[in-house]
Amino acid sequence: MSDGELTTAQGVADRAAQALDNARLYQQQRRVAESLQRSLLTEPPEPDHLEIVVRYVAAQEAASVGGDWFDAFLQTDGATVLVIGDVVGHDTQATAAMGQLRGLLRGIAWESGAGPAQVLGRLDAAIDVLQVATTATAIVARIEQTEQQRAAGVRLLRWSNAGHPPPLSIEPDGEVGTLEGAQIDLLLGIDPQSPRTETAIELHDWATVVLYTDGLVERRDQSIDEGLAKLRLAAGDLAGLPLDAFCDHLVASMLPDRAEDDVALVAIRVLPQTN
Repeated sequence: MSDGELTTAQGVADRAAQALDNARLYQQQRRVAESLQRSLLTEPPEPDHLEIVVRYVAAQEAASVGGDWFDAFLQTDGATVLVIGDVVGHDTQATAAMGQLRGLLRGIAWESGAGPAQVLGRLDAAIDVLQVATTATAIVARIEQTEQQRAAGVRLLRWSNAGHPPPLSIEPDGEVGTLEGAQIDLLLGIDPQSPRTETAIELHDWATVVLYTDGLVERRDQSIDEGLAKLRLAAGDLAGLPLDAFCDHLVASMLPDRAEDDVALVAIRVLPQTN
């Protein structure tokens, strides 16, 4: 081979080696982000007469694994809190920020016993004071019941929405509603003085509520409105399934073979009270 040919071959080899090294680092970043994220997504509690199921699906590309999270826990008065959130960004930094927000929100909600709007307001103030340099969407929902509501066989769902896709409510007959609420408030991490609102509805036996992140409904080739319409249709068709199977089939019907974004989902079903 001539000197020119050797130089060309060396250049091609160098580029190939660099591409392979980048691919290795890319996958390593994905594994680190996904492992950190999964370590923070704990199993939900098992409150009386409520069934909670959670799901997390990692994106197939390292650049899309980031800050999606779910949470479910009990407050000191026995109320059940559901959380869904999505930190802006897709990298290990977003995953780390997600861990901070999740921990802060848990502590605020448990210690204060406050409702959804107050919890999000205090979280926004903590983000500002503690200089957590991130923005995020989130929904906090609280399922509670007074003695009078217990006698009537209903529960109250209160929720507050900080810039997040709206939850779904599914009745046993397959009727699906979108929990739009009074309004969708500003994202977290932008203005700590921004007011937080909340909305309430009654839940009856066998009602199901689903909170999810935008990876479930957003695609490069479809609008979020198209994704929401598809989600409502799928949820209605699957309404009669047990909650575990409902969540599995819902995720499978909505996601392509290679998920473009990570997806977190938390669903709750109201069970009949026997005592």
